[in-house]
Amino acid sequence: MGYGNFYLYNGTVQELPCSVHNYVFGDINTGQAYKIQAFTNSEHNEVGWFYPSSSSDEIDRYVIYNTQQGVWYYGQLVRTVWLDSGVESFPQATNGGYLYQQEIGFDADGSAMTNVYVESGDFDIGDGDRFTQISSIIPDIKFIQDANSGSVNVVTKVRNYPGDSLTTEATSEVSSSTQKVNLRARGRQAVVRFESNDDATDDGNLSIGWRLGETRMDVKTDGRR
Repeated sequence: MGYGNFYLYNGTVQELPCSVHNYVFGDINTGQAYKIQAFTNSEHNEVGWFYPSSSSDEIDRYVIYNTQQGVWYYGQLVRTVWLDSGVESFPQATNGGYLYQQEIGFDADGSAMTNVYVESGDFDIGDGDRFTQISSIIPDIKFIQDANSGSVNVVTKVRNYPGDSLTTEATSEVSSSTQKVNLRARGRQAVVRFESNDDATDDGNLSIGWRLGETRMDVKTDGRR
């Protein structure tokens, strides 16, 4: 990680294309750059960096590159030291005087983790040149651990033109028995977000582990009303 780009060494130093470049370098405190640290998570083929955002003097974010899949993702987490697995069975990390064991289980020290989601970027519905409707989604979600019969929310957002704001058209709850969800989402572009059901009134979000596969959609050309 440099001051304006990511780099890799492949015989020579090359710039590494980054799909989240603007998010990272458009909101980073370069005055505290000496606190930025790189880390590896070899079990998941990841290399990442903990860094401070522009509004913070301390580390509060991370960005990760998956070397196997060639994809980037980011989030908010405060960790000041990281040790990859090998010496220990799981990665070890520290913050605020605590030693954390990472990448084990699906909870935050016995409490449900909230604000956990995977969200796509904007994609065209059809060719994006006309209004198209998403009428149903067939989710491909595997519940790895589901001790409390939990669920995942599928949030569908659309926009009519590139400059428009996204509008949430549907929030659909998906459990291990859900085959498909019906909805009416009309636009030219869409975003789909899969998130842990943080709104559950019971402990359905506790001890829930899930994996996202290939999502299928039923789309058809539709006029604008």
